[in-house]
Amino acid sequence: MNSCSRKNNQEFNYRRYSRAVLFGPFFWLHLLLEVLFLLSPLLLFWKSILLGVVLLELQFFALNGCLINKWHFPNDKEAVFLYPYLRMLGVNISYRHSKILMRYVVPMIVLLLALFWQVVKGREALLG
Repeated sequence: MNSCSRKNNQEFNYRRYSRAVLFGPFFWLHLLLEVLFLLSPLLLFWKSILLGVVLLELQFFALNGCLINKWHFPNDKEAVFLYPYLRMLGVNISYRHSKILMRYVVPMIVLLLALFWQVVKGREALLG
């Protein structure tokens, strides 16, 4: 394990948080936004999704992470939303891989699905 991974795993120890924090209002807000984002290829025009992905990346760059994560886990600058919940479900995912998944893989898959659904298949987004 390199020093960066060791540092990140030490900085984001979700086990020190109570269930009330882990499953509090920021969890539900984040979950709602994640579900809406996953449904966005059906709901929003692909150009709107592209803009959203760009704004998401700008947020990661400008704030060095996700704003909701910073509110949810204020003492952990390296928090990743998906990581503790997958670990609690028994999914053996590293912090680093969960960060890559949430930051790059999921947004690209959603954008590609939107392009496929709307451009290739010719379907219209429900909300325009």
